[in-house]
Amino acid sequence: MNTSPRVVARIADEFLADIRSGTLPSGARLPSVRQLARDRAVSPFSAAGIYDALVAAGAVEAHAGLGYFVARRRGARAAQPDAVVHEVRADSVWERRRDAQGRPVKVDAGCGWLPRDWQYADGVRAGWRAVARQNPLGMEGYGDAFGLAELRSHLTTLLEARGLLARPDQIVLTQGASQALDLVIRTCLQPGDVAIVEDPAYPALFELLRARGAKILAIPRTESGPDVDALARLLKRRRARCLFTNTTCQNPTGTTTSPAVAHRLLELAASNDVTLVEDDIFADLAPQATTTLAGLGELRNVIYISSFSKTIAPSLRAGFLVAPPALARELARAKVMTSLGSSELLERVVLQILTHGHYRRHVKGLREKLASAHARVAREFEARGVELAFHTQAGLFVWAKLPSRDSVSKLWRRALSQDVLLAPGELFRPDSRATEYWRFNVAQCDSPELMRFLEGL
Repeated sequence: MNTSPRVVARIADEFLADIRSGTLPSGARLPSVRQLARDRAVSPFSAAGIYDALVAAGAVEAHAGLGYFVARRRGARAAQPDAVVHEVRADSVWERRRDAQGRPVKVDAGCGWLPRDWQYADGVRAGWRAVARQNPLGMEGYGDAFGLAELRSHLTTLLEARGLLARPDQIVLTQGASQALDLVIRTCLQPGDVAIVEDPAYPALFELLRARGAKILAIPRTESGPDVDALARLLKRRRARCLFTNTTCQNPTGTTTSPAVAHRLLELAASNDVTLVEDDIFADLAPQATTTLAGLGELRNVIYISSFSKTIAPSLRAGFLVAPPALARELARAKVMTSLGSSELLERVVLQILTHGHYRRHVKGLREKLASAHARVAREFEARGVELAFHTQAGLFVWAKLPSRDSVSKLWRRALSQDVLLAPGELFRPDSRATEYWRFNVAQCDSPELMRFLEGL
């Protein structure tokens, strides 16, 4: 008897529904594997798989020699019987996500990733297959602290195309750009040090800085990049240790730093002994190569960060940082303290993706899709009274004002009631102050639900 994975999943879901509704009470003993196989007309192997899935979900407990039991709720409130799992995931509403639990969401208009069918699934599958044929697999030990040498060597070529000359010993591979930011913050900042950020900017950066005990000061983000006049005035009053900036297709405004602003940033950093932390994770989504601070400054006073989560898949946690050799060694040591080493197995897959197949063609296609999405969203938003702060044409995001005088909370809940999850602008501000602007992901805005919500405003 050979039971399909779909049948196994369906039976496991039925058990979960009975457990959540209380039909199967806490602590109840479940049939043995053989009995379950007979009851549901599946193989014993499939019956064991059903219980394995329920144990992994925390709904069932396995007791050696006794069997399987519904997990006891130790003081926790039981899940409601009408709880519904999100149809899509959300990343841009951390402070509000809890409020959305238990409701279906058909579109996350402000999330931070590409739609599923835009991601490089074929390349990932091919990469895993190619690595699986390798011997050895790269499973021994914890991996080099700097990361897979072959991938770092390949990155030097990719970085050269971005105008950045670096050696492999200046590159540290990380679990996404977020780990790179964390390592830089741990290494370069002490509690009480001043860190300058853009307003608005990436919310997780604020949390990492607060966790380190840094003093956060902000400068406005303009159409051409960070407001360098505001930065100059700030640096006359306060001594700062680091400035964090998102160079290309900035999150959440979608703007790209101009060459003139980049030069001025480097001048101010050099004269005030400020380390520039350049987060450039959207570089590959720009239609042409953009100016990088690290390239212009030859890594003097600059740490460069990037990743592949925006072009391959968000769950492929593969990023890297580039720094002067001595600082790169410090950052690699910090990485060992938090993650012991590097995921060489994953890094081998990334190397396969980058060097084989049609990755360049895939990225070119992404740029074309995003350009079309920007043009379409601009037209559709304008027709519905939505005002764009900046008329960007590349990357994932636009920063937009809704045609309503209702409060942020009221608008957010109104959208949620129509199965649309929005990303309030206050989440992207270092002081969390209210703003009329919201982050929209142009790749996720091709949705009748979103358009109906906007028309209703």
